[in-house]
Amino acid sequence: MSNEYLHGLASGTIGMLGLARTQISLHKQVTGKLSLPDKFSLCLPSSGLGKLSIGDVSTASKSDVSPLLKSTPLIINPNSTSPIHAEGDASVEYFIDVKSIRVNGETLSLKDSYFKLDKDGNGGTKISTMQNYTALHPSIYKPFTRAFDKAASDMKIKSVAAVAPFRACFSSSSISKTAAGPLVPAIDLVLPGTDVYWRINGANSMVDIDQKTTCLGFVEAEQRPKNVIGWPTTSIIIGTHQLEENLLVFDLVSSQLQFSSSLLAHGKSCSRI
Repeated sequence: MSNEYLHGLASGTIGMLGLARTQISLHKQVTGKLSLPDKFSLCLPSSGLGKLSIGDVSTASKSDVSPLLKSTPLIINPNSTSPIHAEGDASVEYFIDVKSIRVNGETLSLKDSYFKLDKDGNGGTKISTMQNYTALHPSIYKPFTRAFDKAASDMKIKSVAAVAPFRACFSSSSISKTAAGPLVPAIDLVLPGTDVYWRINGANSMVDIDQKTTCLGFVEAEQRPKNVIGWPTTSIIIGTHQLEENLLVFDLVSSQLQFSSSLLAHGKSCSRI
């Protein structure tokens, strides 16, 4: 594979594996050839080996992990979010219906329209293994970082100068450590249903810059170029740092996503399931 296709991906990457909603994706080819249900599970490790299972993925959650799984519908954006697509193409990426965001239990005061998919395919939340850190639309990112700063201050966590591309950074010495990473305000992506949310703990929310500085690992999303027409802007793109040590089960038969939140908080990891 040409190195140009690996630009911006993690060091050590030697290729890419397609898992989108396309006929040429690995899961689609395997399940089609072997007459298996179109399902796959993915667990990206923070260290060690991760896990990818295709077809009957029930074995992926037998190590006492299944009780940790919550479920939310996978939804289809009727308009492609790719800069290269034919008119009328639906997105082949995986979208979920995030309703709101909580920081330390407090819901951000934002318009519902910031989270919804509109008729042109703008808005919504998608999962991307091509994005290093979760990207938020500016209308969400700015109040989100302000709320996190305040909640961190309430926990006696000391702010320090920002380090690009992050806006909220802190003194590492003022943050306690836990099995689930730095002890910082919890972030919840609130989903449809009763008490359904995707919790993001310190291991997934924070990034160590050096021995002295730790930053909130979310970035402000780039906006669609003004000269590009028909390329929708997604409000929230969940990136790989936030996916690490989370078991995800994509059930394309029933259009459901099952997710665990951080396995580290339960003494488990992707390499041990």
